[in-house]
Amino acid sequence: MRRTAWVYILFFTIIPFFCDASLPPRTQIQAHILKQFDTIEYNDIGRKASTAELKGLIDTSKQIHFREGVLRGLILLQRNALRQNEYALAENYGDDAAQLASSLNDQHSLSLIHLNRIRTAIGLGFYTEAKEMINSAEFDHKIPNEVDRSLYRCNSELLLAGIFSKQGKNDSLLFYTEKSLKTVQSIPILSLSYSQKTRYYYYLIFQLMNMGIAYTYKVNPPEINLAESYFQEALSYEKTHPQYFKLCNIEVYESVSAFYLTKGDYYKCIEFSKKVLDHERIKNKPEERLDAYMEIKDAYKALGNTEEELKYLRLYQQLSDSLKDSQKKDAIDLSRKKITEIKKETKTNYSKLRIATLGFSTAIVLIFSYFNIRKRRKYHKHYTLLIHKLQANQKKIEETENEEKSATTGKSLISDEARRKLLKKLEQFERSEKFLRKEMTLTSLSNLLGTNPKYLSDIIKNSKSQNFNNYINGLKINFIVRKLFNDPEYREYKISYLAEKCGYASPQVFVIAFKKEHGVTPSYFITQLKLNLNARSDTITSS
Repeated sequence: MRRTAWVYILFFTIIPFFCDASLPPRTQIQAHILKQFDTIEYNDIGRKASTAELKGLIDTSKQIHFREGVLRGLILLQRNALRQNEYALAENYGDDAAQLASSLNDQHSLSLIHLNRIRTAIGLGFYTEAKEMINSAEFDHKIPNEVDRSLYRCNSELLLAGIFSKQGKNDSLLFYTEKSLKTVQSIPILSLSYSQKTRYYYYLIFQLMNMGIAYTYKVNPPEINLAESYFQEALSYEKTHPQYFKLCNIEVYESVSAFYLTKGDYYKCIEFSKKVLDHERIKNKPEERLDAYMEIKDAYKALGNTEEELKYLRLYQQLSDSLKDSQKKDAIDLSRKKITEIKKETKTNYSKLRIATLGFSTAIVLIFSYFNIRKRRKYHKHYTLLIHKLQANQKKIEETENEEKSATTGKSLISDEARRKLLKKLEQFERSEKFLRKEMTLTSLSNLLGTNPKYLSDIIKNSKSQNFNNYINGLKINFIVRKLFNDPEYREYKISYLAEKCGYASPQVFVIAFKKEHGVTPSYFITQLKLNLNARSDTITSS
C-alpha cells in the first residue's frame, strides 16, 4: 500500500511536465486519471481489474474533487464485485455510483450501472426480473451520445440472449444474438473515442463468436457452414485489428477449437487449442488451459494417437488436481485470515474493556448465551415440526379438506368442474417434478396445463393459499427436503449441488427460500438428520 501511494505521489508530481502546457494543472491531472481508467478497462475487458489500483485512482479523484473520476472508478468496482459473485458488494458500489451519477445527470454512467444491476439479477437466477429491468429502462432516449446509445442497446440485447440461453429458449437466443451483432455493426467507427472503440471491437468480435456458437449448438439441425463463416470472420480481426482481437483472443480460440472438434476437423481443433495454451501463459487463465488440454486429448483420441492422448490426459489431470488444491488452499487461507482478524479484534476489544467490571462482562455473556440458546431452541422446534410432518406420511385427508374449504372461500373465476380438472392437473404436475425447471413462470405452467394465467393464478390462490412464486418455491424446497430425509447420500452433497438439483441458480437464494419455508437452514437440517439415527430408517412417500 505504501508503494502504491508513492507511485501516485510521483505520478502526479511529474505529470505536468509531460502534459499539454496549455491546459491548467488540475485539468491535466483529470485527463490522466481518465486515461488511466481507459487503460485499465482496455487491459482488463473480460477479466477482473486491480481493486487497489481502482481505489487509488478514486482517492486521487476525491482529493482534487474530480467527481467524474470517482464515478468511473465506482462503476469499475461494481463490475469487479460482480465478477467475483459478490452481489451485495456490487449493489453497494452501484448505489454509491448511481447517487453520484444522478447528481451529475450522467445518463451514460447510469446506464452502465443499470446493466451491472441486470447482471446481478441474472447471477442470482432472477431471469424474469432481469428481463423486466431491460425492457423498462429508457436509456435509449436519455443517453445523449449516439454511439453510447448503440453500445447500450447492443449490451442489453446481449444480456437478453444470455437469459434466453439459460432458459433453453434457443430461438430467442439466436434472435437477440443476431440483433446485438447488427446493432454494433451499425455503429459508424470514424469518430469513436478510445473507450468507445475498445467496446465496439470487443462486442463485434465477441458477438461474431456467439453467432458461431449458436449455429453450432443451439439450432437443430446445426448449420455448420454458417457457423464456420462467423468464426472465420471473428478470427479475421486477429490480422486486421490485433490490438482489439487480443481482448478476447483466448475465448475465440477456445470456441473455434471446440467447433472443429464437433465438426470432426481434429487437426484444426489441436491447432486452435494450442493457440489457447500459448496465450493463456500471458493472461494466466488456468480454466481455459484445462479446456484446451481436454479438447486436444479428445482430438488425439479421435485420430488414434494414443501417445499424445495420454500425454494431454496426464496434463489435464495434473492441472485439475492443482486447481482443486489451490481452491482448498484459498479457502484455508481465507479462513485463517478471518481467524486472525477475529483474534486481533478480540485482543483490541479486551484491551479496551478490561477496565470494565466483572459483573458487566458476566451479564453480557449471559445475555449472549440466552439469545444463542433461544435461537437454537427455535431452530430445533422448526426441525422437529418438519420431521413430524414428514413422518405423518402426508395422507390425502388434509388435502381433501383444504380443497373443500377453498371451494367455499373467495370468488372463483371458473366453474367447480373446471376447478376440479385443473386441480387434478396440478397434482399430476407436482408428481412429475417439472417444477424443478429453473425458469417455471405462471405463463409457461398455464401453457403446460392447457389453461390461461388468470385462471391458474386464481386456482393457486384459492386452493393453495399462496401466490404462484411461493407455490413453486414450496414445491422445490419440499422436493429436496424429502430427498434429504429419505436418501442419506443427499446429506453428503454440497449446498450448491442441492440448490442446482431443485432448480435454483444461486445457493444463496436456495438457502433463503429453504429457511423461509421451514424456519431452519438446509445446513442445520442436514446436521440434525445426521445426528438423529432414527431419521435414517424412516421413509416417506412422495406427495
